[in-house]
Amino acid sequence: MEDALKHLLDCDESGRGATLESLAGALSHTRKHAAEILGQLRGRGLAVAAGDTHHLTEDGRLYALQVVRTHRLYETWLACTTSTPAADWHREAHKAEHHLQAAEVDSMADRLNNPRFDPHGDPIPTRDGRLPKRALTSLASWTDGIAAHIAHIEDEPESIFRQAEALGFAPGTRIDDSRHLADGSIECRVEGRRLIISATVATLIHVTGAGPEDTEEVGLIRLSDLPVGGDAVVHGLAPSCIGPERRRLLDLGVVPGTRIRCEFASPFGTPRSYAIRGALIALRDYQAERILIHPPGP
Repeated sequence: MEDALKHLLDCDESGRGATLESLAGALSHTRKHAAEILGQLRGRGLAVAAGDTHHLTEDGRLYALQVVRTHRLYETWLACTTSTPAADWHREAHKAEHHLQAAEVDSMADRLNNPRFDPHGDPIPTRDGRLPKRALTSLASWTDGIAAHIAHIEDEPESIFRQAEALGFAPGTRIDDSRHLADGSIECRVEGRRLIISATVATLIHVTGAGPEDTEEVGLIRLSDLPVGGDAVVHGLAPSCIGPERRRLLDLGVVPGTRIRCEFASPFGTPRSYAIRGALIALRDYQAERILIHPPGP
């Protein structure tokens, strides 16, 4: 029933209304089962019928927003306090949203300093039932050559979200020098690398324009690209570096302006040893990829 409420909320937010067929598809159930659920929602005063579509009542909307709030806050808690892989956040939050009580959710929000957005960039409903909105544009339709920041990444379907995650994308990631290719994919520059974003992945990514004060840092590369024996200066951590991993790197002194040197690599190439602030630290390539540096000078 709560999954049905979320579907009706999505439909109401988009202005189209939920149908019996759309609910059956969203829940992966038969039309008969979807009809039974809609009857339960109407019987509890949570939904009303308007012709062939169904819409939430005010009570139904508040109930649905509480479920969404629980889901997005739990994803934020997983991202900020655990090492749970990003691709698993949605699945774990989907379980938790049906069990956590409102008081537990509010307490979790307070511990997280009441975040406005979850780690995917989705707005988190407030405890008084307001859902912030903002205008976003799909990367698939973004104008070529205009710098942008990723503001939101849709986490479903999971298989495609994993592709976006593998590219190192997260809300806050800057995209420069983009251009559409003939097959619908997008070639662009991200954190010092040229990337090809497939048309399928581009539809999951929503962006906003970079402000006039937000200029591109020319020449940035990733620490994983620094050769053995090379010196560099840390620019900062990529937006995709969050939670315990981010805190660990900051504790190790990986902060802007710090010099870092690649001393040697293991026989298999990774991990590699880096000298920083008088200490040696070992980082695997997937960790070093999330550290942005200014390349070695002359």
